Amino acid sequence: MSSASLATRLTTRERVWLQFEYIRSVGPLRGVTVESMRSALVGLHAADPTHRAVSRLDRANAQWVHLDAAAFARYVEEAVTDADGLDIVGATAALQREPRAHHPVRMLVGPDFVALKISHSYGDAGPVNALLHELVKAAAEGRAASIRPSLPHRGALLKAWFKEIVRKPDRWKQGLNLPRPPRPTPEPQRPWSDDITWRTTHSAEALVQMRKWRDENAPGVTTSAITFAAFAAALRDLGANPNLSGGIFLADARRFLDKGVDIDSDFCMGMWLSPEDMTDPATIHRMLKAELAVPRILSVMVLEETKIVVGGTKSMPDPYPTEIAETVRARHTFSNQGRHDGLADLPWAAEPAERHNFSVPTLCEPDGVALATSEMNGVLHLDATFHASTFDPSLMAKALEMVCTDPAGLIMASR
Repeated sequence: MSSASLATRLTTRERVWLQFEYIRSVGPLRGVTVESMRSALVGLHAADPTHRAVSRLDRANAQWVHLDAAAFARYVEEAVTDADGLDIVGATAALQREPRAHHPVRMLVGPDFVALKISHSYGDAGPVNALLHELVKAAAEGRAASIRPSLPHRGALLKAWFKEIVRKPDRWKQGLNLPRPPRPTPEPQRPWSDDITWRTTHSAEALVQMRKWRDENAPGVTTSAITFAAFAAALRDLGANPNLSGGIFLADARRFLDKGVDIDSDFCMGMWLSPEDMTDPATIHRMLKAELAVPRILSVMVLEETKIVVGGTKSMPDPYPTEIAETVRARHTFSNQGRHDGLADLPWAAEPAERHNFSVPTLCEPDGVALATSEMNGVLHLDATFHASTFDPSLMAKALEMVCTDPAGLIMASR
């Protein structure tokens, strides 16, 4: 195989997500070095040179380029590098600001952590966690990584859409009525430049408090709905003027696939939804439950794929604007990453309450605040991504702290 003789076209689903990427950072860890991580990837490449994790991402032509052994040996030297004195927070911030390139997998390895930036074309939380888990384990154990790719299911989305929407006339009205955010009203503008950043926190007590409040006040409500509501309430109480008319909620559509169909790329989508009260967990929970009962999410995904087929692949995000409204209202994006307990057997150097588990996007709207939540071994992990040129980082850090220290108080104050 010559260094660029073979290539695989990105699926339409992968092309939808080509402009997006995010970071997963974990630590403190034992036994992982730059060289051991490179060796784990070299071993994966030797076993399967067409695996997407060891292929070059050709953005211009929307394809995975498969490299020969010599080319990959050079490639992995730049894909996996030393954190060069940065701690896990600094390394994550560096990757967040690093320009998009041809690496579907880009890593900074520190003395006790791994920070992994990955293209959303590769996958969402499930496939990425599986990749992160295997790479860290293999590097720590001094062996080749072994990751079995799923069989391609190129018609899975259309099949699910026909099954859930098209073949059920009683669902046409709701299932084909696509949610749209309200149009912005003209407002005075001020000069603006991007300054993406993020703040994080975690708590071993927050989930205990949330479940206690839920059992007493709203049985059945998810902790993610409680977290979303508490964060919106915290921003309101801190004077951040959040937009409480709605937000973008990300959801995984795999639940609508046939049994045995496994998608290892990205099968999630975000939709603008408007609960009656953004600070009430029960309202958010009911809205999400109703939304997934008649899965408009599939229609949104079909529409996005159609745009790609008709209009072509968008390989890079649009440039940020140079102006923003003088009065900004924080616009929420909520992403529940789910349980990360599958990472429990990594070579951790700390107990669960002291572990870092970051989930950080590299793109954010000028007025956006993207909240990612995850749960790992009983600990709630929160990451808020935003622009420091729009919002005060200390205010965002305070909002996260409030969610973890008194979620019930934030929610009850809204009643």
